[in-house]
Amino acid sequence: MRLPISEKVIENKLIQTVSLAELLRLMGRSGVWVFIPLYLLAEKDASYIEIGVLFLLSALASIPVSIFGGNLVDKVGRRKIALTVSPILAAIFLVMFLGIRFSLSDFFVTGPFVLFAPIAVLQSIVDSVIVTDSTDEIERIDAFSMTRIGANIGFSLGPAIAGFAVSYNYSILPMIPMISEIAGFFLYFRYINYNEGPRQAGKNLLSFPKNDKRFIIVSLLISLAWFSVGPWAYILPQFLSRVDLIHYSVIGILFATNGLAVVILQLPVNRVFYRIDEMTRIAIGLGIYAVTFAVFGLTRNQVLLLIDIIILTIGENVISPASNSIIGKIAPPDRRGEYYGGYSLMNNFLSPFSPLLYEAMLAYLFGEPVFLWAIIGITCLILALSILATKKLWKY
Repeated sequence: MRLPISEKVIENKLIQTVSLAELLRLMGRSGVWVFIPLYLLAEKDASYIEIGVLFLLSALASIPVSIFGGNLVDKVGRRKIALTVSPILAAIFLVMFLGIRFSLSDFFVTGPFVLFAPIAVLQSIVDSVIVTDSTDEIERIDAFSMTRIGANIGFSLGPAIAGFAVSYNYSILPMIPMISEIAGFFLYFRYINYNEGPRQAGKNLLSFPKNDKRFIIVSLLISLAWFSVGPWAYILPQFLSRVDLIHYSVIGILFATNGLAVVILQLPVNRVFYRIDEMTRIAIGLGIYAVTFAVFGLTRNQVLLLIDIIILTIGENVISPASNSIIGKIAPPDRRGEYYGGYSLMNNFLSPFSPLLYEAMLAYLFGEPVFLWAIIGITCLILALSILATKKLWKY
């Protein structure tokens, strides 16, 4: 019988380092992601559409970084890129802290909020390449699950800490990711040092695997999947706060439950779906999302919402490791940065429209929560069926 996770993966120092770094990063970033929009709504009188535009700008800024950054990883090397991005992110969060603490122009808050996403995309690409470099194909679902568990331990702590912190002072929020990025830098400096293979010094930084049709189809379907589940990241905190009138600290606990459920359920979910290919897993995960989205429109009961988020997390656990693993499976070893960057490019090409669309839906359907979440759930179901119907195009 197969163990819940490979012992070789657990003992892999590189996977351990990336997982711990992800824990630290998400502990800080998740609070910023959830509560800075609420800060702008409550303290700066921003509108839902303005929040949507902010997310839009953040996603648009990530598009050039995706293709450029992936090729840069192949050209310059994993370690150099990994050691560069953490100090940049720490500086960005420092500016955000100063903007809130000293009531500077809104630009000192919105600017860093927009900028940290594209730099984090580059960080995500290099981490994905490091994980893929250091594992065999059969181990990658487990390896990406390990890094995801680390990230979600951080995510389970971050919103809970932030929810209580903002009750005291919003300026505390950006201090947490600033410190975590500094800690992550020292982790990578100490442990991310391995034989990366020959660098492609003459590589075009705009290279894209446009002739790999299977890669294009797979990346497009996965990107649409993340687009369809966007409300979980973008509008749910605002919906819970403004429509369900749930206190910030409770919202923090609900999001922390998501992170905790990932930690507890990720490996059992891997075991259940072990014999199912990655794309079919993604379709199943979308079906789970669809059901849980419908529940958000039907109840304000906090216990039921807590249970619903745990079930939603199962769908997330099904989709996330599979989406990273399949790109590593398709990518040639010497072009992994290019392929992960290309996938990120397609994902970020679609994602700018997600916050704008869902923020507009929230503003327009503010008083119709059942209808709002029914539309979102049906979208997930349609995409799940589309993935299954196009199997002959992406089968591998």
